[in-house]
Amino acid sequence: MRYLSVLVFTFLSLSAFTQHIVISGKVIDQESNKPIGYAHVGIPERGIGTTTAMDGSFTFKVPEKYVNSKLMTSYIGYQTFEKPIRNIQSPITIKIKKIATDLMEIVVMDETRIEDIIRKAVRRIPQNYPDHKTTVMGFYRESRTDENKKYLYMAEGVLNIHKYGYASQKGKEGQTSLVQGRQVRLIPEEEFSEYSTFTSGHLAGHRFDIVKNIEDFINEDYFDSYRYYIEGITYQNNQPVYIIGFEGEEGMKDGRMKGNVYIDTLSYAIVRSEFHITEKGLKKWNDYPLYAGGWDANRYVVNYRKMGDKWYFGDALREGVYRDGGIYSNEILITEINGKKARSLPYQERLDRGSRFLDLTGEYDENFWRDYNTAPMSESLRNSLQQEKNNRKANQIFDPVFMEELQRVQDSIDNEKARIAAERIAKQAQEFDNPKGLERWEKRQRRQKDGKWRFQGYIGLGTHILNAHPQNMELSYFTKDDAQEIIAVDNSVDNRRFEIVTNFGGDLFFHKNFFFRFGWAGDFWNSIYQSANQGFGFHLNLTKKRRPFFIRGVVGHSRLNYARKIGQATNDFGKFKANKKKFKADKINMYYGERTHFVEGTFEMAVELNRNLEIFARGTYQHPFARQARLYLWERKELFRKKRHVPLNDQIEVLQNGRSFKGKIIDENPMSFSVGIIVK
Repeated sequence: MRYLSVLVFTFLSLSAFTQHIVISGKVIDQESNKPIGYAHVGIPERGIGTTTAMDGSFTFKVPEKYVNSKLMTSYIGYQTFEKPIRNIQSPITIKIKKIATDLMEIVVMDETRIEDIIRKAVRRIPQNYPDHKTTVMGFYRESRTDENKKYLYMAEGVLNIHKYGYASQKGKEGQTSLVQGRQVRLIPEEEFSEYSTFTSGHLAGHRFDIVKNIEDFINEDYFDSYRYYIEGITYQNNQPVYIIGFEGEEGMKDGRMKGNVYIDTLSYAIVRSEFHITEKGLKKWNDYPLYAGGWDANRYVVNYRKMGDKWYFGDALREGVYRDGGIYSNEILITEINGKKARSLPYQERLDRGSRFLDLTGEYDENFWRDYNTAPMSESLRNSLQQEKNNRKANQIFDPVFMEELQRVQDSIDNEKARIAAERIAKQAQEFDNPKGLERWEKRQRRQKDGKWRFQGYIGLGTHILNAHPQNMELSYFTKDDAQEIIAVDNSVDNRRFEIVTNFGGDLFFHKNFFFRFGWAGDFWNSIYQSANQGFGFHLNLTKKRRPFFIRGVVGHSRLNYARKIGQATNDFGKFKANKKKFKADKINMYYGERTHFVEGTFEMAVELNRNLEIFARGTYQHPFARQARLYLWERKELFRKKRHVPLNDQIEVLQNGRSFKGKIIDENPMSFSVGIIVK
């Protein structure tokens, strides 16, 4: 009855106007009937496909427009199976026949000839792989266990993967964006933060592409560090393929990998590789793109798939073993290849190398992926997900707070408030019983926790156009009681049209487009320059799909203490007080300047370099509304040098060109310009 239902469903899928046809089944060895895991099932000429699980099972979602195509199943060392999709009844059992390994001509191959095969394979990369930018769709999964092999979390997603050409941009890492994804936490939330620090796994489609990155064992520069040997000849897509083994030479510093590489005997395309990092190799802490950090083992399997006359990155599996025995695995399966030349992914959609893979947590839902083809899940991971689902349900049903509130409602059912509470509890229970409802509840909790406030800091270097005119200045400071001169200087002040200043501060966003800014600035030269500002601003992004280009405007208040050094006075008087501070140094610098309050307007342009960093160019116009002339005193040649400013009073005499002076030393309405970086 079960199989009849499946057949009826499949028939309706084929006859009705649907978007996808679902084909499920199993791939087994024709002679032994043993399941074949990681066999490829797909439509090669259309560039779509999936792989089998370890038990040989698969589910393949075929766009209805490809109903006239042939389903093909292939696995290294086996004959390729193909059958028209129209003639397939799901579920289907696919039996493929093993091809005997061919040992002819191997006996006459020495290591030099084997190395020549690898050289030829590398030289033919431009002919065998795309020489232009391409975009493919892939399915990614990563998981982590503890030392007892208990799963801690799983993350998976459908990705758009933009790859650069293999010939013109060797080794250049491409771009990745997230189409849809989720992360499932399998341990309590308070423990999860300890394990959620992984980054760059979602770039597996670039990191594990050994042909694009030309890893050591196919790199001619490292041939002396490896020993190569022929293990046999097998078949891929019914074509003969060399199996070349490699391992590090004794006594050589490099040669950190051991495994096999498979090379097509006709086209010399590299079609597969299986390898691991040796114990010697793992001593290298950072070997990005393969790994970074301290590991006890790292194992890799990488496959390429042919579409037309080109080979494309097909899938990869990496397993890393921690020093405590825990396992971190990440796998990437390319489910759809578009061989045409592609444009770069929109900037705002790209995932950075340091991006967290996902921030969604919730219960695993098998129907989450809808029409997307995905990689099969291991039995142990599936069991862990089911166990977590059961535990979550049990905790919801028997939660003490929930049960206590429910009991109160039942005891007071005639009370109107209790009736409303009962409806609320019933709605909450219904929401928890639905995985998507539970996910919505968790998202609401996170939104309440996170809020909408955010902060970004900046640091910059610029110039403040102050335009202080040349003039002769005399400064004298007298005692308060008997007007006895304490210190004095007489000097000419040179013209200075600007000050070089550094500025830093931050923007506190209380809305996605509005923020509060505060900042400080100081100078580098022989003057006193201390500025502080506060204001409110707006923020707009002028681009949507390309690299963000922001404009910002700020209106606010700033206060500037600015003074020019007139000279260094000799203190023969001894100890004296200035603005309640005792001075005793023999040498004291004397400055004349002012404290000015401005209403200022700032216009800023910024370009985002990545999601954590911007560069900016900023211009500010200042209109003064309050000034106070001041004398500034600064001790020299003292361990703790005192600094003080004193508003002009009867103790201070200021002469300019021999005449009494209490005016300003800079022009009206100064302007400033600066460039710098913003850290988010």
